[in-house]
Amino acid sequence: MMPLNHISRWSTLIIAVIATFSVLPALFDKVWTPRHEEPLVFFSPVQKNFVYQKSLGSHQFLYADESGREFSRQEWEDLLPFVYFRNYELRNEEPLKLAGTVFDSEAVRTHRQSFEIKARDIRGRYPQIPIYPLFNNNPAVTMLPFPEDVFRFTKNGMEFIHADTNRKDETLSHRFTENLKAEGFVFPATLISGNPTNLKPFDEGYFVQDSKEQVFHIRRVLDQPHIRKTAIPPDMDILDIIISENQRREFYGLLITKEGGIFLITWHNYELIPLPSAGYDPDRMNIKLLVNPLYRTLILTEGKKVHATAMDRAYQPIHSFTLPFSHENNSVRHIKDFLFPLVLSLESPWQNQATLQLHTGGVGSLAGIVLAMLLYLVLNRNRPSSSRVRSLVFLAVTGLPGICILLCLHEDSFFT
Repeated sequence: MMPLNHISRWSTLIIAVIATFSVLPALFDKVWTPRHEEPLVFFSPVQKNFVYQKSLGSHQFLYADESGREFSRQEWEDLLPFVYFRNYELRNEEPLKLAGTVFDSEAVRTHRQSFEIKARDIRGRYPQIPIYPLFNNNPAVTMLPFPEDVFRFTKNGMEFIHADTNRKDETLSHRFTENLKAEGFVFPATLISGNPTNLKPFDEGYFVQDSKEQVFHIRRVLDQPHIRKTAIPPDMDILDIIISENQRREFYGLLITKEGGIFLITWHNYELIPLPSAGYDPDRMNIKLLVNPLYRTLILTEGKKVHATAMDRAYQPIHSFTLPFSHENNSVRHIKDFLFPLVLSLESPWQNQATLQLHTGGVGSLAGIVLAMLLYLVLNRNRPSSSRVRSLVFLAVTGLPGICILLCLHEDSFFT
């Protein structure tokens, strides 16, 4: 059995390595790595091409179009009349005339919609307690009072539990369970998607997938179940369904497949409208859908670039554009690789929960490792070769920060 003091020393070494390769790279990024803000990209109905706003730092911005032509802020806003329609109101220049159509302020407001989904908000990227509120819709009341109960799906049914007493509501549970069975629902549920907030204009309940991968739309109206089996094909391999109630009532939300397909669920008949999602990676890309009276724009954002596709009102692609966040500073990246062959991080822009991640440096890390080993040999040239092998192996992994760890913790405690 390993002596306790030996265990203590090795534990100290492991903690030192974890602290070194998590804290020092974070400090390096804080000081030298510039933060790239996501540029704003829109399809201009005036120019019929993409325009963007890119941050230059210190509250300075570049306004340009996809050809590189630059604009003042006012010129840029005038290219986006559906976004900055308030400008036309203040200048008494409404109604707006575009593409042979006249748009007053009411028409613009009622035909606009934006819908954004972060990769970290997709199912499986955040911890979820499987109990949900199901709003009790009352057609005579405009408000959406938060329900006093929550529901969950079990192996054999849908259960409502009073939030104060923690007791099952047998009557309500039986009512919903039997209605689901009558509609062909096969328990248990495998996916439950809704919008559990009362900060919305109305409630459309939940889309729930059963064990046969059939999708059902479940609402609660005056404590009665309103359940519809949708026409969504059961072989979609659904990753998630994101619901967003909007007064336009054109679609319920987005359906995302595990293969990266993105579909709109139409309002009246649950038909699916495919969106141009080539290259979409649900694990590492955010989605934004912008709707205005003339065009729809799908924007897919990954770590370093934005890819936008403009569509007509029938969601047929008409133009696309890719914009990098900014030019990457290769010098800073090479220096970081040289200094840190390993980087430990708990943060991920694609997940809502901390996950330990290990990143390895690029080719530049090899130069740092070689320099660390040469420094060690020079500083320890009088030590016998047999006692230096383990330290050199340690430095072959940890590079220059490993030198500091060996000096601080006295390498003889570990490698002799």
